[in-house]
Amino acid sequence: MDSTIETSFAKKYGPQLYILSMQRMSKLASRCRRETVKGAKEAYYDRLGEVESQEITTRHGDTPLNEAPHTKRRVALTSIDTNTPLDHLDKLQMMIDPQSAYGTVQARKLGKDTDDKIIAAALGTAYCGEEGTTAVTFQSESISINGDGTATTLGTLAAVNVIADISLAKMLLMAQIFDDADVDELIPRHWAVRPKDIYDMLDITEVGSSDFNTVKALVNGKPGEFMGFNWVKSNRITKDAATETGYRSIAWAQDGIILASWEDVFNRVDERADKRYMIQVYSRMTLGAVRLEGVKVHECLNKVA
Repeated sequence: MDSTIETSFAKKYGPQLYILSMQRMSKLASRCRRETVKGAKEAYYDRLGEVESQEITTRHGDTPLNEAPHTKRRVALTSIDTNTPLDHLDKLQMMIDPQSAYGTVQARKLGKDTDDKIIAAALGTAYCGEEGTTAVTFQSESISINGDGTATTLGTLAAVNVIADISLAKMLLMAQIFDDADVDELIPRHWAVRPKDIYDMLDITEVGSSDFNTVKALVNGKPGEFMGFNWVKSNRITKDAATETGYRSIAWAQDGIILASWEDVFNRVDERADKRYMIQVYSRMTLGAVRLEGVKVHECLNKVA
């Protein structure tokens, strides 16, 4: 006689859902100039340039009329959402309530999407003019660092050439690029790199013992400043389009990139009466980003492997 007692054995499952490895939140949003936009899909941000002045050489001369140069940049906002269904029968069979975990992983995904928006805006085409239709390419207003550690000229994208790891020379050149453009030293400067770049920094022979401890803290995920930059480890940094042998690390002054949003991430849990009262966990955000000023945003190509 065949035994069927196994069919009555209970299966024991874990008491909770374990969230797999993923980026916890946006790593770049807090390092940009944040703006709130209400009731519009586009926003315009006015910019004011340097004015002219002249030496007074005569008495009772005419008062000068020096026009202040006004320009503006456009931010186009888009919406991103995600939704996870949860059937009541599924919930009963799982013996746990996954709603909170669903909301967590959805918020984390939107955090990655936020970083992707910021990176695309930093390196992409910005739009200016009265109607926001005049294109301004990244290379036309930003000097960056080629893969071999040399600087680009305006109008030329950074090229791989002989690709090299991040180096002290590259860091010093990047700091000089900001200083040569009179970027205010009081504005925080950030540099988003791949994790490999942080580890490469530990091998730089010129790094002293105190600097080594600072970089080691960065490796361990702790915030810190090195060479005048706040370093951010990010796996969202993209490769160069031409050869895919260099990562396009980004250095910027905090107010050089605007992140505009309608609201923080919107989360809602509802029952769907039309789906047998299935639970849905919904998340949404509406945001956009723009490079506000080219001299405050630069890239540096670093070796992939």
